[in-house]
Amino acid sequence: MSAAAEPLISVALCTYNGERYLRQQLDSLLAQTYSNLEIVAVDDGSTDRTVELLREYEQRDPRLRVAVNPRNLGFIRNFERTLVLAKGAFIAPCDQDDIWLPDKLRILASRIGNHAMAYCDSELIDADGRSLGMSMSRFWAMQDLNDPAALIVTNCVSGHAMLFRRELLGEAPQLPAEIFHDWWLAMWAAANGGVVYCPEKLVRYRQHGKNVTDVLRAHRKRARRIPGSRMKSFDDTAWRLRYLSTLRQPQGEFFGELHKLWLRSETAWFAPSLATFILHHRGRLYRLLRKGPVSLVRKSMSHIFGLRLRRLFKPAKYARIVAST
Repeated sequence: MSAAAEPLISVALCTYNGERYLRQQLDSLLAQTYSNLEIVAVDDGSTDRTVELLREYEQRDPRLRVAVNPRNLGFIRNFERTLVLAKGAFIAPCDQDDIWLPDKLRILASRIGNHAMAYCDSELIDADGRSLGMSMSRFWAMQDLNDPAALIVTNCVSGHAMLFRRELLGEAPQLPAEIFHDWWLAMWAAANGGVVYCPEKLVRYRQHGKNVTDVLRAHRKRARRIPGSRMKSFDDTAWRLRYLSTLRQPQGEFFGELHKLWLRSETAWFAPSLATFILHHRGRLYRLLRKGPVSLVRKSMSHIFGLRLRRLFKPAKYARIVAST
């Protein structure tokens, strides 16, 4: 297929003080075998050489367009501005510190079909680009998704690995500040056209301790010892349920009922209705978890304990931490 016949793909690259790894990422983007692409890079007020590097590559290749925010907008609003500037029928979010394999966009574009989104597996590498001998699929049972219920408790669809249709954003992209943008996009895609999984590892996903999402840190047990961590997880789930409850029926009714039970459990000693609901629907809610049948039953029934009771035994984890300004 000629470049003219291929739909335009916009690579949405957000940068902020990313000079250390940016050159490798830009080289991998410009080496994509998919011909009809543009790279829209928006910098969010970097104080290092990031903008200088972007301008260097912009002069070298017309497929790259660079914009610089006059002030720091924060990650979500910066990504939102990148989406506004993108012109493609398909959009591929991009981190500044990864490396894309040459066929990434070509394979995702060939597999998306009539789905709203396609995503792939990723190989984990360290700060110096050495393989860590594992991939994202080690942590999740990655699969096609046509039901956003599977994305309530966890998300396997990372922004760096996805390609989605522009129509998913609607007329004016407005991303909720309360939910990670890739998580929200994956939920919306699962509910509106579906998500297809490509098992190939098409991204080398760098783990260096400063990622917006650090996969290894999230799966270490000590990460769950952070004060307020369980309360934040509870609140984040409540936000996801709130947004999903606005879907058309019958999906909206399902998520609305779970949202109501979830919020009620915060002030309860025991929440048998919530535990029963989750137990009954555990096949939908826990599909992405790599756990056996017995473990899923136990996980479901653990919700019988309300947050008032949990705070007696784990007060630090269930304390609501207010961020200082």
